[in-house]
Amino acid sequence: MVFLLKRATVTTAHLWRPNMAFDWTQAAADMRAIRAENEVSLVIRRGATSLTTQSMRIEYAGSRGFRLQSDAARQSSQAVFILGEPDMDIAVEDRLTYGGVLFQVVFVQPNRLACTIAEAVAVQ
Repeated sequence: MVFLLKRATVTTAHLWRPNMAFDWTQAAADMRAIRAENEVSLVIRRGATSLTTQSMRIEYAGSRGFRLQSDAARQSSQAVFILGEPDMDIAVEDRLTYGGVLFQVVFVQPNRLACTIAEAVAVQ
């Protein structure tokens, strides 16, 4: 996953210190800077419940949807990556609307020490 940086300055010095503990505080600050580049506030829906508005960054995974194909069926879906705070309230099967398209969360990365990264696909 790649988040494009236009103006944010992201410090990477903490990544290259030999024999030093990883600086999760700095990594979280870096992720906030990346998210701030293109942040939106959206409501996530979990079943029939709408959660509180949350700030996040959404980036399309490539310029076109991907195709799942088998002998019996074909499907095309556009995938997105969602970047949020480490304590972001998001789970698999949650839904959100972005740019007029309904997305459903299909994966949330388990490591949330610096940020939350989720993947969603268009369902409409």
